[in-house]
Amino acid sequence: MKTEEVVIRVGGAAGDGVQSAGLIIAKTFSRSGLHVNTYNYYQSIIRGGQSWYQVRASDSKVRSQGDGLDILIALNKDALERHTNPMLNEGGASPLGKEGVAIFDQSIKDFKKEDCDYVQMPLGDIASKYSKNALMKNTVAIGAAMAAIGINFEVLAGVIRDQFGNKGSVAEENVKAAKEGYDQYLATYKKLPISLKTSNKKYYLMSGGESLALGAVNGGLKMYVGYPMTPASSALHYLANHQKDFDIFVKIPEDEISAINMAVGANYAGVRAMTGSSGGGFSLMVEALGMAGMMEVPLVVYESQRAGPSTGLPTKTEQGDLNLVLGASQGDFERIILAPRNVEDAFYLTREAMNLAEKYQTPVIVMSDLFVAEHYETVEEFDLNFKIERGKITDKAVDGYKRYEYTDDGISARSFPGTPGNMHNEDSDEHNEFGDVVSDAVTDPTLRVESMKKRMKKLKNYIREMPPTPTYRYNDAEIALVQWGGTQGVVEEVVDILREKGHKVGLVEINRPYPMNPDIEKLLSGKKKIVVIENNYSGQMNKLLRSEFLVKTELITKFDGESFYPGALAEEVEAVIKR
Repeated sequence: MKTEEVVIRVGGAAGDGVQSAGLIIAKTFSRSGLHVNTYNYYQSIIRGGQSWYQVRASDSKVRSQGDGLDILIALNKDALERHTNPMLNEGGASPLGKEGVAIFDQSIKDFKKEDCDYVQMPLGDIASKYSKNALMKNTVAIGAAMAAIGINFEVLAGVIRDQFGNKGSVAEENVKAAKEGYDQYLATYKKLPISLKTSNKKYYLMSGGESLALGAVNGGLKMYVGYPMTPASSALHYLANHQKDFDIFVKIPEDEISAINMAVGANYAGVRAMTGSSGGGFSLMVEALGMAGMMEVPLVVYESQRAGPSTGLPTKTEQGDLNLVLGASQGDFERIILAPRNVEDAFYLTREAMNLAEKYQTPVIVMSDLFVAEHYETVEEFDLNFKIERGKITDKAVDGYKRYEYTDDGISARSFPGTPGNMHNEDSDEHNEFGDVVSDAVTDPTLRVESMKKRMKKLKNYIREMPPTPTYRYNDAEIALVQWGGTQGVVEEVVDILREKGHKVGLVEINRPYPMNPDIEKLLSGKKKIVVIENNYSGQMNKLLRSEFLVKTELITKFDGESFYPGALAEEVEAVIKR
């Protein structure tokens, strides 16, 4: 059994408090100075179905949900049998092994037994001493799980008190229930051979959606407009809950069309505004996205992917929207696409997006997926030193002001409404330098050509200024793996696994899908094989790479709605390498 990390899974039905229990465990580990990475498997129904929440913790950095499973907290019979049976693992998730411990209530009878250690405790009876709420048995089980690996109970007690902070008596009842579960485990069962180096080191535990929202605020966000849709809602909820703390305005309109148009209007008026949705909602936004492109109004859009098409799998992850975002709205216009690789990346890339939108006066789309948006990681304290750059803006009267003046870099000076002397037109039709519409038959057709050229050369400077594409263990790599967005952590673990087997593999991590950094061509040049790994069916990034750089690639995809698991993925990659 592993000695440097632990993986705990809480399994039950929707409505059983699975996620709440998982988050209490994750926070306890984080406050114990451990690194944490979580995974949330849940259905799109209010009650019923099968859900589970996995927490992986270690004294060293953990980059995915991992493969093994050390402790199972089963909240019902189905969860007990499902997560101990190797034939019922979902999406590549490992079941509890023979050295693992399953903790469950003694009321669960006649279950199919597998080769693992069963810890049957009176969870419900203990909970009933303190509350009529049946969910308190979860707290008892958490106490037992923390005892099994030697976590200081007072850390868990502090997390529970914070969890129920607005209900003092309820908090103390849960603490007492957890303590009884903790003590009974120690008195009856053996501690697991897991040694975690706890410490007083402080980490922040947050989801990708929360990190993205904080990055936007640090980047000068003043207004967020969004209609709730999983998994983009995590950012919206966080901003709505903290809008007074951040001194921003959050608006939930009637639909996504209204949301993006409000954001366009606010940015035109000089307010740093952002909107966001998931793939289905973003599909409704594409007409207004094109309007922002034509009017050259800065705009940041958060697009959080889930399994499609249509409503698809609303609570499952996927990377199937790259083609949508690349071609969103009709006609040619420049855009910037950023794809955070992890929770920390979500903060820094979104912050940067706020500047890029105004600097280049173009839409900037920040793409994540459900895995990045909703799972929790521990992160170091963010560097909040950030210079807000608003680009070319004139606040003084300009004789003969040309809002769309043809310039060498394609970027013209903006002037906000109400600036004396700088009256101009902003129109979704093609226009001349003053903003006058040029779509009638008698207008000089060269104006259309000049205006298109102006808009399409905006990003030349951005491409020159792009930071190097991130890589992992790449210096001596003979085989290149390529990933984009939220698969970073699991693919890095695959690199480590294959390196231990003697394969000289390295990883190219694309977090700026468009425009593509020219250095990618150099990184891929001369490699024996290039293996692209994506959470979609058709290999959308793979096709983009091949069209941009004319490289020969191999493709590995996963599209069942679940994230990759390092062990299974390493086997797939090794098979590709050997053939």
